Amino acid sequence: MLQSDYDLHELPAGRTQLLHWAQQHEVFCWLEGTPSVDQDYTFPTLLALGVRRSFELTPAISLASLDEFLSPTEIGYVVQIGYGLKDRLERLSTRHSDPIGFPALYLFEPLILIRFTGQHHVSIQATDPNAVWQAIRSVVIEPVTNPIPKVDFRARSDREEYLAHLKSVQAHIRRGDCYELNYCQEFFATDIRIDPVQVYLAMQALAQAPFSSLYRQGDRWLIGASPERFLLRRGDRIESMPMKGTAPRDADPVLDEARATSLMQSEKDRSENIMVVDLVRNDLSRVAERGSVQVESLCALRSFPQVHQLVSTVSCRLKPGQSFRQILEACFPMGSMTGAPKIRVMELTDRYETSARGLYSGSIGFMEPNGNFDLNVVIRSLQYQSAQQYLSYHVGSGITVYSDPSIEWEECLWKARAIRRVFSGERV
Repeated sequence: MLQSDYDLHELPAGRTQLLHWAQQHEVFCWLEGTPSVDQDYTFPTLLALGVRRSFELTPAISLASLDEFLSPTEIGYVVQIGYGLKDRLERLSTRHSDPIGFPALYLFEPLILIRFTGQHHVSIQATDPNAVWQAIRSVVIEPVTNPIPKVDFRARSDREEYLAHLKSVQAHIRRGDCYELNYCQEFFATDIRIDPVQVYLAMQALAQAPFSSLYRQGDRWLIGASPERFLLRRGDRIESMPMKGTAPRDADPVLDEARATSLMQSEKDRSENIMVVDLVRNDLSRVAERGSVQVESLCALRSFPQVHQLVSTVSCRLKPGQSFRQILEACFPMGSMTGAPKIRVMELTDRYETSARGLYSGSIGFMEPNGNFDLNVVIRSLQYQSAQQYLSYHVGSGITVYSDPSIEWEECLWKARAIRRVFSGERV
């Protein structure tokens, strides 16, 4: 494996050229950070392509065999976790079929890794980095003649069914079955042909999300603009950044600031966030050195182009010898996408939600050769099955006894505002 550095000025279309070259490959993963935000709260930007070795969790494969697969590597691993992994971690099952079909857990060691090492420079690890660079340079970007199609997404549940389900969930909360439940719903469209690269670039231009991704596995695509981190490992330290509490942005600076202030002072949103923080603390304690779990920040405001969010940071020092598998067993699924207590709310969400989440509520990220990793939470993202021409996105919100179901319905709509705008038929 060789490594060489190159100047992005040699690519007339920059990252667009990289991505058009990448989509010629059956398996690849693009992760993109946001330079304008705090560098501790963003992905490193990289592109991993081709499969040297892979691990896919199937009914015949034991999760324990992941430890053996994660042998030393020069290049690292792409990590993809579907929400369905919960069924292998706990005694759970889902009654819904998944039309997209991402595996519950899939890792691959890439043949080629391209890292952004500066604003205009990349480093390529490959058997022949120069050949890779020349292949990228040879890609010709044709003028866009087919705009992103106008898509009318349909809700899997209509408004009346959604409101009824939330009232049922609140009845469980009042009975003491749970304290908070993250309820998600699907919006979908069929017979849709899209260029995933074109859609990704339009989404990221609007969202400018710090944990964005474009991931292909054959006919399955994830087009993601996630603002949330699941887990970050650096040495013996693990950090989780649960996000709960959302308010839409406003073009008027005065009104926008008022919305941010209202969010920070919202008792409902803060209580949701604090409940999830308690859950994350409990999860991390299963792999942490005694007494090392700390809340670094609580309900801090982070603002993105579409929304304001409340984000907390919980960290710990790992006990010696904790494997990636053990960390997953302790922490997945993430508390921000489940609720408390976690197992009971996962049972209830499967009862009341009307479709499989698939890769939504899962994670995508990268593991370094030294075992460090950065994983996002798959939200604000599209899933696309190109062979079936099936396009889908999910949105969700945390439900408590104080939630107004009508307001939660509206919140789901504006959380997906960037996605809907991309497919509105307007030029983005």
